[in-house]
Amino acid sequence: MKLLNVGIFAHIDAGKTTLTERLLYEAGVLRALGSVDEGTGFTDFLEVERRRGISVRDATVTFRYRDKTVNLIDTPGHADFFEETELALTAVDVAVLVVSAREGVEAQTELLLDAVKRRNLPLVVFVNKCDSEGADPEKVLTGLKKALPWEPLPWDAEDTENAVTALGDEALLEEYLGGTLTRERLFAELTRACSSARLAPVLFGSAKTGDGVKELLELLCTLFEFPAEENAPFSAFVYQVEHRKNLGKLAHIRVFSGKLGVREDVFDRRTGHTFKAAQLKRIGADKYADVPTLSAGETGAVLGLADVRAGDFLGAEPPVEPLSLSTPYLRVKVAPRDENDLLRLKAALEELTDESPLLDLEWVKEKRELTVAVSGKVQTEILKETLSSRFGLQTELGAPSVVYRETPARAGYGFEAYTMPKPCWAVVKFYIEPLPRGSGFVYESVASEKRIAYRYQEHVKTEVPRTLKQGLKGWEVTDLKVTLVDGEHHVQHTHPLDFFTATPMGIMDGLRNCGTVLLEPVLEVKVSAPESALGKVAGALSLRRGSLGEPLFEGGKFFLTARVPAEETFDLPETLSSLTGGRGSCSTRLLGYFPCPEGHGKARERVGVDPLDRSLWILHCRGAYR
Repeated sequence: MKLLNVGIFAHIDAGKTTLTERLLYEAGVLRALGSVDEGTGFTDFLEVERRRGISVRDATVTFRYRDKTVNLIDTPGHADFFEETELALTAVDVAVLVVSAREGVEAQTELLLDAVKRRNLPLVVFVNKCDSEGADPEKVLTGLKKALPWEPLPWDAEDTENAVTALGDEALLEEYLGGTLTRERLFAELTRACSSARLAPVLFGSAKTGDGVKELLELLCTLFEFPAEENAPFSAFVYQVEHRKNLGKLAHIRVFSGKLGVREDVFDRRTGHTFKAAQLKRIGADKYADVPTLSAGETGAVLGLADVRAGDFLGAEPPVEPLSLSTPYLRVKVAPRDENDLLRLKAALEELTDESPLLDLEWVKEKRELTVAVSGKVQTEILKETLSSRFGLQTELGAPSVVYRETPARAGYGFEAYTMPKPCWAVVKFYIEPLPRGSGFVYESVASEKRIAYRYQEHVKTEVPRTLKQGLKGWEVTDLKVTLVDGEHHVQHTHPLDFFTATPMGIMDGLRNCGTVLLEPVLEVKVSAPESALGKVAGALSLRRGSLGEPLFEGGKFFLTARVPAEETFDLPETLSSLTGGRGSCSTRLLGYFPCPEGHGKARERVGVDPLDRSLWILHCRGAYR
């Protein structure tokens, strides 16, 4: 059985879900077309999606076409739900990028292309809305040539000369010029080039009218081949988690290698736990069918994995690197209107965090306070709607606040000797050093196993990133390397949990010695508007601590890129709309975290016991203080 996993990706309003509908119609899955605007889209099956006319979750449909079984994943286009998109990128064999022939390569399109390039993922581009007023397919193609790492190939199945030229193979060119090149040989070479991400076919058409859609389906099932590793150990990726009243918790997986059968053990690499696959399901939008096994190359749903989250890898070592999910830079407080619903709300948000880990639920028991991380206004609104429609909970969401971070100010050592009161013995010594912006967290141990046994070193390795979730100023610590340089266990006195107690005290001692610098999130803001509004827009961005690039001018419009701190952007879209008379457009993306100027940013109250309060921390770890 030949399998093909295809993801449909796009900037919002480029026509992605409409294209998905048309592909399913051409494949014979649908007898009639739905409408995104009317809330009848086949893959928009959540109530909130139908009501708003946007996709907020990945949706998978499996169908047969020609000699292939195609698993088609429709992804959200709105930037607030980019996490879902990144998860899908790990699950698919080939990405179909939908670009509007009218708007061209937009900010979200560039983000998608960056993610595709990082994965070296085979790509097809469908230039949509070629029938609309203002469409400029040639301009789009020029933009794609600048943005793509591969040669974009305007696709015409009958244009042999263009295909041979794009391949750039001298032997193939000689066969073509000599009249000996067969169609089978040409398509075999095209398949190798497209499947290995050396060529990116580009099609032009209209999802609304169906122009070019059948050609897209034929191309996908002709020019892409991916062998399944059926004899290797089972390995899979969880690209989505959902909860259904009649089924419970389902983990949507893409199997990379091997196979999984019902009642077989499943190892979750994130948690280290093993569960049994209670049931296996084949997915068709919101419909499921029982299957006895899921094999290499297939997608499906697994029931019985209690602690699973979206983004988890299952089974053997995966063939791809763990993805780096988008980083929410805002948090909001979520409170029930009825105080008696607090624990119900906590359970609901825990369930939603399994589905979208970047919600990063934080529960402050002492304050009975719940906060979640969000990416923007639309996600916040949909979270409130979901809590109401799905869980029957009426909630109030606070104003968004910026998530800051910390980084070491300089290099230094941290030390802890946890040897009293007996029985206990755990000594740790760390070297902490700052790294360049965007480096994240790096851990290394150079301690001898004679000094600290391997099992205890594993405890330290596990506990260090947990401790770094809150630094001296209450924010997560990033862009640093922590090295375990020395320490000591005791054959008689060391308790199995001692290094979990000592590690946070040693790390916080190191941060105190190093000092920390507050980092703030900075966004890249792209604005396009009539030329007459340039002065007002540039002034508004400058007042918001914006660093402006040189404007570009084309067709009576200006295009301006600026770097603006996130805390200055809360009402920016509304302000820019007012300054441009509603004729401007604005998009943002997170550039990263950078040092916060004096007078800006703020520390955050610590959640839980501070390891720097040594006596209280030890009592807490021993269960004597809660």
